[in-house]
Amino acid sequence: MTDLPSCVPWQSRYREGVLRLFSDVSHKRQIWDWQFESNPCGFPFEPVVLVDQENEVVGFNGVMPVLATDKGSEIPVLWSCDFFLAKGWRGKGLGSDIKYELHRKSPIIMAFGISDRASNVLSHLGWVQDTSVESYRMVRKPGGWRGWAFMGLQLANRFLARKSWSNWRATEQNDLSFSVRSTLPPSNDVDGLWASCAGTYERIVARNYRYLDWRYQKHPLARYAFVRAERAGDLAGILVVRTYGEHLRIVDYVGPGNDRQLKQAIIGYAVNRWRHAAQISATTSDHQFGECFLAAGFLRLRGKPRFFRYEKEPSDARWFIMMGDSDGEFLQAAGDFCYRAAL
Repeated sequence: MTDLPSCVPWQSRYREGVLRLFSDVSHKRQIWDWQFESNPCGFPFEPVVLVDQENEVVGFNGVMPVLATDKGSEIPVLWSCDFFLAKGWRGKGLGSDIKYELHRKSPIIMAFGISDRASNVLSHLGWVQDTSVESYRMVRKPGGWRGWAFMGLQLANRFLARKSWSNWRATEQNDLSFSVRSTLPPSNDVDGLWASCAGTYERIVARNYRYLDWRYQKHPLARYAFVRAERAGDLAGILVVRTYGEHLRIVDYVGPGNDRQLKQAIIGYAVNRWRHAAQISATTSDHQFGECFLAAGFLRLRGKPRFFRYEKEPSDARWFIMMGDSDGEFLQAAGDFCYRAAL
């Protein structure tokens, strides 16, 4: 009987073997150091690695440790990403072995944007799917009858919510002011904003300057823009966006979790600022944010992004999730960059 592969502690010499597993992802090598070796919180890179009897890498589960807050108190959490098992070893229970090893690394592990097959495995291993995450889309240049139907539904949404939406321009002029920059505000301003709003969420990845700088400004391939909202000269909120062609992606938000006026106004500003965008998309678990998207004319899509959690001590705490929390977003950003560069 052939000896099965086993999990071993991470060593840098396994890097090339892991990269060979992801040979069809051309930009993986370019973002490796940023994604795994430059953790914004100083946590070590300790993925799960599966090797065969010749010490060749045949399985991998990447990890991205970050800090989160639980009602304002910091807690360490682990993002699971880049799971892969070599084709010849599938169907032998090794995927479950990798996940069991992963469970030993953190009391709270999360995975976002996973496949049908992976979701079945995670459910079997005790992970819980959080169904609060929703996707929203606005189409402004229809293509065919489906596009026109989509736009018709958007107009109906906006008509139904016209009362709550009608004052955002007045809000901008009388209370809030906005600007767009290619860089974050100064670190003291961002950290002050985060400190003032962290306690307004049940659970959320800590969006301090150190994290945002790593996540968006230091991405080796992607380029993001930052919408700054100010009240009386003080930083009140930040909306992180990314454009690709005529597509605007609303990626992240930093600000009070309970300030509907701010959320509504900053969305309205972005929608009008990027008038050329044929399509605008957003993803969030925040119900209030979702209502603001609907009021702006977005539609809620039928399919839900899959967000799973593994917790040794189960909790019903609500997580604030945006598109930028997903490793899929920064992988897509890298892919978009490489595709554009190849043209």
